[in-house]
Amino acid sequence: MSVTRVAGSFRDPSGFVFLRNEEVFRSIDDQCFETLMQLADEGNLDDWVERQLIVGTEFIEEGPLLDDLKRELPETQHFLRHERIPLVTYPYEWTVSMLADAGICTLDLQIELLESGHSLKDATAYNVQFVNGKPTMIDVASIERPSRLDVWFALGQFLQMFVYPLLLNKYRGWDLRSYFVSSLNGRDIESVAKSFGLLERFRPGLFLDLTLPLWLHRMSEKKQESKRDVLEKKVTNTAPQIANLKRLRSKLQKLAASYKPSGVWSSYTNICNYDDEADSAKKQLVRDILTRSQPGEVLDIGCNTGTYSFLAAECGANVTSVDGDHDAIEILYRRLKDNPASISPLVVDLANPSPSIGFMNVERPSFLDRSQPGCVMALALMHHLLVSANMSMDAIADQMHSMTNRDLIIEFVPTDDSMFERLMKFRVDLFQGVNLENCIKAFDAKFELLEKHPIPGSKRTLLYFRKK
Repeated sequence: MSVTRVAGSFRDPSGFVFLRNEEVFRSIDDQCFETLMQLADEGNLDDWVERQLIVGTEFIEEGPLLDDLKRELPETQHFLRHERIPLVTYPYEWTVSMLADAGICTLDLQIELLESGHSLKDATAYNVQFVNGKPTMIDVASIERPSRLDVWFALGQFLQMFVYPLLLNKYRGWDLRSYFVSSLNGRDIESVAKSFGLLERFRPGLFLDLTLPLWLHRMSEKKQESKRDVLEKKVTNTAPQIANLKRLRSKLQKLAASYKPSGVWSSYTNICNYDDEADSAKKQLVRDILTRSQPGEVLDIGCNTGTYSFLAAECGANVTSVDGDHDAIEILYRRLKDNPASISPLVVDLANPSPSIGFMNVERPSFLDRSQPGCVMALALMHHLLVSANMSMDAIADQMHSMTNRDLIIEFVPTDDSMFERLMKFRVDLFQGVNLENCIKAFDAKFELLEKHPIPGSKRTLLYFRKK
């Protein structure tokens, strides 16, 4: 049986994640095994799994599977099996509220761990994934039983991964992609402090989590007390830490709530040119295709606020919904909190999707490498790629071919459509050859056209292709 080690799982000495027969396993050392077994015996693990605080996790007990795993990985004696996440995502693809909720999930788990004498030894945002629009912790190997419970030694990392990007977004307008892609593990406190003036650092929203820690950091650099002495002090009083964690939880909630979506395409439903007839007809056509084809996974690109993502989810698909407009995805994520569905919303610019980054450029795979759906929906997107991204129809066909494993549903928008004309405002018209015939011709080399449906009440056409 082939065992494939997950490229991003190599930093934790307690174990690593690997794939075997399309299932997700984790090898763990003796100490981690004993810690998790204690939590399981107390009933905590099952409770956290049920509440989605941590990913579905089970111990591999004595039997043929454990024997096989020990033979294939003889350096390890203990193994876990995890629920497989439909699509692994990264903080530079999340929205403000998603990052805040991922941080809140981390804080909630840390608070509950403290109540049983445990703690998280790291607090990276990459330990959190979203399932049906809700964050869950995936790195159970980061749970330990420390000597000190009055302080959290991962607090600095938590600030770098959650609090600082949200503060920079609020006060400096930074987007999460700018924060994380160029610095995989977040920005250190000295770098973040340079983004604010000396007097500005005394504002209430910055003082406790930036200015004060900055002073303490600089003071600690001058002290002679070793890190080992600090770590090995035995302190069981959790009250100071829990009070601070609850304060941080409230802060993240307020930072997310204070964000007001205002992107152009976040209000797409208010400016699109569909009347009720066209809107209803288009939805029925898409629903009919998905009902007949039954793709297990759908990638809805240019999804706006997710109307067709919800439709695809209703048809039984696991949906990944992407749009380059942060605020459209923020609105979709907020919709999911009120109406949970099998949808993973992401901020991804199709003309410049998330690259492969990290150690040897494999630690965090590119978006295109992670997403391999059975069906791609590109509804009312092509004209944006043609005009805003300066892509040709041949280039778009090539990209769609690389993104889908089987089906493609696209909506052709002619140049005399009002939305196309809106995009062309103040631009030189270079799109005389953009018509339905040439569109089908561009896709013909890589796809078979199965169905062509003029959308009643509009000038648009829905095209259903299958990959050759």
